[in-house]
Amino acid sequence: MDAPIGRHPTNRLKMAVAAEGEGREATSFVHTLGHDGRRAVVAVLIRTGRTHQVRVHMQHLRHPLLGDPVYGDANWNRLEAKRATRPMLHAHQLRLKHPMPEHSDDLLCLTAPPPDDLTALVAEVVGCEANPAAVGEWLETKVGSELAYSLESFKY
Repeated sequence: MDAPIGRHPTNRLKMAVAAEGEGREATSFVHTLGHDGRRAVVAVLIRTGRTHQVRVHMQHLRHPLLGDPVYGDANWNRLEAKRATRPMLHAHQLRLKHPMPEHSDDLLCLTAPPPDDLTALVAEVVGCEANPAAVGEWLETKVGSELAYSLESFKY
């Protein structure tokens, strides 16, 4: 998704996809990793780092984050309130150029396992065992296979 982001036209506390020629450049690559027909687990690669970028782009695609009180769907959030007490968003992996000049050709890759609440939801959606190791293995496999092309062509 290549859609500029700027301030929401009526709610100054929110961001929104801006009209062409307005806002700041924002690029996100969205990959569906698994779904159960109602909910999906997606991976989003962000090329830019705009305020609320993932949340705004997913809302614009009509697939808001579960548990997101600002950009989410109020009905879904109410139905899932006991399990999704926060936006179901997690930075699973960060990749960036090494900050030291002598290692400027090196890529740092930092991975963090999802928290327990997200682990339980992911396991339910994709049908794997509801423990951090099983969900972590499922994520690594899916990220490796589904995002391989995007990661290779992604400019850091």
